[in-house]
Amino acid sequence: MSKLERILHYFPETALPVLLSEEQLELFEAANQPFPQVFVEEIIPEWESEIDDFTEFSPCFRLPAQEKFHAVIYWKAGLLRYDFILATLDKNGTLIGKKSIASTVVQDEVIRKSVASIEPDLVIHIIAGQSVDGEEYDASLSKAFSMEILPDGQIIFHFEGEDILQ
Repeated sequence: MSKLERILHYFPETALPVLLSEEQLELFEAANQPFPQVFVEEIIPEWESEIDDFTEFSPCFRLPAQEKFHAVIYWKAGLLRYDFILATLDKNGTLIGKKSIASTVVQDEVIRKSVASIEPDLVIHIIAGQSVDGEEYDASLSKAFSMEILPDGQIIFHFEGEDILQ
């Protein structure tokens, strides 16, 4: 089995559009096999540099196959930070690019959340907002961003601005 086949095995293909938020995580975990330890030890370090004993990973899904790349979504949980990560891979299973596209980040009294919608044209719409010190979330303070997966698998922002997801 090739490296790419070993990777894609854990990511069922999904139809687009698809929404990514904390609420969907339970569905992915119930439907998918967890990564085996060997996958976490061999593949994940090629994608992630910040891993410690408290970091967890779960497979979510893959996007429909493209001519030059495959795209997978996985969940990464660390201390006070949870991300849905989009990773694009070439036909050999080598990482082309990766970005956090939806997340929850807790910093002091601030909780920042973002949700993402991946459209059939591979445009990703992201809405990000925050609540402070237990205050009710104010949707009027949310910001919208867009990303796109190019035909070569590169992930770019459509609009200039601060990368709030990194």
